[in-house]
Amino acid sequence: MQLNGYGGPEVLELREVRLGAVPEGEVRIATIAAPVNRADVEIRRGHWPVQRADPFPYTPGLEVLGEVVQTGPGVHWPPVGQRVITMMQRLGGVHGERPGCYATHVTVRAESVAAVPAELDPYAVAAVGLAGVTAYEGLRRLEIRPGHTVVVHGASGGVGSVAVRMAEAMGAEVIGTSSRSPAERSLLDELGPRSVDGVLETLGERTFADSVAVLRRGGRLCLVGALTGPELGLSAWDLIQELVLTGYSTENLTGDDLREDIAMICGWLRDGTLTPPPYQVVPLAEAARAHRLLEAGGHSGRVLLVP
Repeated sequence: MQLNGYGGPEVLELREVRLGAVPEGEVRIATIAAPVNRADVEIRRGHWPVQRADPFPYTPGLEVLGEVVQTGPGVHWPPVGQRVITMMQRLGGVHGERPGCYATHVTVRAESVAAVPAELDPYAVAAVGLAGVTAYEGLRRLEIRPGHTVVVHGASGGVGSVAVRMAEAMGAEVIGTSSRSPAERSLLDELGPRSVDGVLETLGERTFADSVAVLRRGGRLCLVGALTGPELGLSAWDLIQELVLTGYSTENLTGDDLREDIAMICGWLRDGTLTPPPYQVVPLAEAARAHRLLEAGGHSGRVLLVP
């Protein structure tokens, strides 16, 4: 699936592309599921232009789960037949260094993939996918302990919905907020100052000041998104409460990070500690419809493209 210019969903076109030999140190994956992300939509619209002098034709897609069908010279792992997942690491996205994952086959560096146990439902793992890795990496930075109270913003969205489940699995009491419309009362009015141990911030501008204000002394906030805008403000009186304010982006994801995160996520899925978010399966040829679903809003969970 490619686009030759920015525009509406109709610019996504299904095309046949000849596959070359698999380069040294790389593997070719036959796609089982390629989740659709908000970033894919923003790139297609031209809101987040591809950072290449000549970006087209461009294949979108930041993540894929599938089975290794070919390996290049020098690859000792993963073997042919191994089910794997990969994401980010200059795959698709604004960098456009490699064709993305809206394809029947995706070729990546062997070191960039993580194993997925064959006994797990591949759609369930894909539905957690990038959203789950983002959520997990953000929550790790909150240093959650059993009994902690944690706010998760955007709890009905892709990252937020998975983060709620993960934080509960870590033993936290979770307070979720919605990204769809401003609350009648602010978070600070609702919870009061110095009332929570951690905040996973996905919204940014609209909620950041209150998110900081509700943190207890020594509390932690991790920003993993800024859906409502990048301009952040806070009170100096809040900051002197010895808070830890940090952030995380999967732009910094490494293969080692991915393998560690996916092992934890798959373990939770296997024992039922974590349940996947709801998902909808859409044929790859109907990627435009998948984008319309995200653009229309009101869709809960993930959209998975399948060949």
